[in-house]
Order: sequence, then C-alpha cells, then structure tokens
Amino acid sequence: MKRGLKLAIALFIMVSCVIFAAALAGGLMDDSAFTTAAQQQGH
Repeated sequence: MKRGLKLAIALFIMVSCVIFAAALAGGLMDDSAFTTAAQQQGH
C-alpha cells in the first residue's frame, strides 16, 4: 500500500515537472501574455 502511494506521488511530481517545462517551452509563461491586460489597466 505504501509503495503504491509513493509511486503515485512520484508520478504526480514528474507529470507536474513535464507540464511546467512544456509551458515554459511553449511560451505560456511569456511576459507578452500579461502585457495586454496590464496595458488595459493603465500600468
């Protein structure tokens, strides 16, 4: 039971890292994504 829980946590962490890396590579966290909203508010 504990082994399965550790495996599930490890898989969850690995998937989260892959998604984060894909988001960075895809430019989802690029500054240009936030500039339009900031310009509309006048900042």
